[in-house]
Amino acid sequence: MVTEPKKAPRKAKRRRKPPEEILDYVVEIDSWDFSYWLALNTVRNAFDPYHDHRDVELKGRLLRPTGLQTDRATASLFPSTNLMEDRRKDFKPIAVGSIESYPDRLEARLSIPSDMLPSVLQVLAAGRLKCLVMRGSKFRYRSARLVSFSLQTRLAEDDLMEETAS
Repeated sequence: MVTEPKKAPRKAKRRRKPPEEILDYVVEIDSWDFSYWLALNTVRNAFDPYHDHRDVELKGRLLRPTGLQTDRATASLFPSTNLMEDRRKDFKPIAVGSIESYPDRLEARLSIPSDMLPSVLQVLAAGRLKCLVMRGSKFRYRSARLVSFSLQTRLAEDDLMEETAS
């Protein structure tokens, strides 16, 4: 009786994850607000004796994508010293912010370099900032990761048009 050599079992091929679909979330800015908070830092062995919080809130109408439950959007810009050019070289970020969907609004949280805050406030105070364009993944479980955003003084034709490519 001759026994045939056993064949090595085939390794199962790993399925690659399909590339994540990236969308543009375009918000026409209607209003804005700025808040500032300063307190003593009560954390033991704190590096800084003070703790401060700055935040710019932009509110507006979502122009793209269409078909969501609401067209109202709020975006909060949080300045961060960690995003200064000399500090950020060691980071390996996965997002610049996030966006969450609620029945009555979309809410985005975005980080900006702290040295950009005065420029953003100046353009807002002059009434020139018109549009926020955020790029990120599709919503999954009511939230999406944002890979980029831009603040613009005018709406581009591309931002007003609905994407037709699928």
